[in-house]
Amino acid sequence: MRIGGLAALVGVAVCLLVLRAWSIQILHGPAYTSLANGQAYRSVDLAGPRGPIVDAKGRILAGTTGHLVVAADVAALGVTDTTGWHPTSDGLASLANLSKVAHVRVPTLIARIRRSVIRSPFAPAVVLPRPEGVFARYLAERANDYPGFKVVGLPARSYPQGAFGSEFLGLLGEVSPSMLASPKYAHAKSGETVGVSGIEAEYDRFLNGGFARAHLRVDSRGRVVGPLERTKTWRALPTLRLTIDARLQRAADKAILHGLALAHANGHADAQAGAAVAMNPWTGAVYALASYPTFNQVAAARDPKYLASLYKDTGPNPRQLNQATQGLYPTGSTFKPIVAEAALSEGLITPSTPQLCSGSFTLGGYTFHNVEAGVYSSMTLPTALAESCDTWFYRLGDKFFVNGSQGIQRWAKRLGLGHTTGFDVPGEAPGLVPTPAWLRATQHQPWYEGQTINLSIGQGYLQATPLQMAVAYSALVNGGTVVRPHVASAILKGQSVKPLRFRPAGHVKLTDSWAIKEGLYMAAHSPGGTSSSLFANFPVPVAGKTGTAETGRGDSDHSWYASWAPANNPKVVVVVLIAHGGFGAEAAGPAARDIYEAFFNLKNWKP
Repeated sequence: MRIGGLAALVGVAVCLLVLRAWSIQILHGPAYTSLANGQAYRSVDLAGPRGPIVDAKGRILAGTTGHLVVAADVAALGVTDTTGWHPTSDGLASLANLSKVAHVRVPTLIARIRRSVIRSPFAPAVVLPRPEGVFARYLAERANDYPGFKVVGLPARSYPQGAFGSEFLGLLGEVSPSMLASPKYAHAKSGETVGVSGIEAEYDRFLNGGFARAHLRVDSRGRVVGPLERTKTWRALPTLRLTIDARLQRAADKAILHGLALAHANGHADAQAGAAVAMNPWTGAVYALASYPTFNQVAAARDPKYLASLYKDTGPNPRQLNQATQGLYPTGSTFKPIVAEAALSEGLITPSTPQLCSGSFTLGGYTFHNVEAGVYSSMTLPTALAESCDTWFYRLGDKFFVNGSQGIQRWAKRLGLGHTTGFDVPGEAPGLVPTPAWLRATQHQPWYEGQTINLSIGQGYLQATPLQMAVAYSALVNGGTVVRPHVASAILKGQSVKPLRFRPAGHVKLTDSWAIKEGLYMAAHSPGGTSSSLFANFPVPVAGKTGTAETGRGDSDHSWYASWAPANNPKVVVVVLIAHGGFGAEAAGPAARDIYEAFFNLKNWKP
């Protein structure tokens, strides 16, 4: 009886064990297997590639290549406890050996390892991010002499076009805590390489491949016992297509240098900066955006010392300053078409209203002079624009003041000046359209009649960028649409094309804008036109306005040219600035002509 009961008890126990084994191995087997694998492996985040950037014709402007780094084996060089990573005595000796040949202090190497451990405990810690090629080969060949270190390859940006496009491409860097707190970088993780400027920053959410996940086998004490194993291949990233035409961009770069050379030849030695914008006046698509001085995009990406020198460049024309979008200058006579539209819209004049163009205009005991001192004739608006008569516009500016109107300021802002244009390359300067309220608040001065007179020819406190002037001229020729300029065109994924839409910033109702168009056509073609010497015989009809803006400091004047072509069916707006370049027709005008030659493929035409 007792034996039978014991047998029954043993039988029940055996059944329970069998059921438990079945539960563990069959019912919950996958879960326990996953848990066991998790204990045997540790996840490692590896830097991934970025999506390519191509121009409007598909030429690769920024791609992905590999570059060598020197990485430390964290487990071989030290131990990690609750207070962080600490090198062992052998690890310190190895760090000291590397320090001698790399010329990097041991504390710096340790700091880089600790930073990497915090970010990803089992990932190789990069201690030398940009070793010279000779040094990398030396270290790879003598790996046994430097235990705990190895030369490995990581993805990096490549620039097949060379030193090109620094005005819009932008730089990369490790995401900072402040950036992670921004909605713009909500997709990023600590330690990732992200775009920190240019379109690399603006479109990082598309271009950033993030980290690639890999596995590392460890033992029960967490020590590494196996090589890195990637869980999957890199995922295909989308391509960002731009509106930029690489061929035209190079032509714009050369055109600025030509403009500067002409300025120097004309005695303006202080001409050291310039900018050019070529843009579709109907859509805002930017075909070329050039700035000088600029920096070497390739060197900035590969050479930390060169990059550091850019941030230390604080001269009058720093290389990182984009003269096309951040350079602020009085516009001179290129502002006159805006003043003209303001006057036409407010009914102060009609296209046929005659006004005197004289050698001078006296107001309150102060005499304002015209460039042509001997002129004395009655002109209508088209002729006044064509010959750029200052005193004609002084008298027009006086009408605004007498009528108590701030129409010049109002229309300048409507057409894109005095605020950012919404350009998709970050860092755009807002510029300044001065008003009586601004003058009281900032200069503690009343607004006098003379300030409106000065503003009427683009002088005084007025500050604008070449890009803003391109937007304003686009609105004048496209019927009043204030375009939003942009360099991004579409996101490409395999055969899929997702166009990027840029809604206009606004629309204004223009009045008799034909008279302005006629005046600027005459400026480039009539015998008395200010740029007829450049464009009268040009194969494509151009309409354009020269600008010669005084600095008020005794320096050379700024040379401007703002224009479009063909005159009656505009395909492109071109604005060029040569800072301190002298008369508009001397430096900026010829540079604009160079750009038109490239845009219309006029290879055999000679001026």
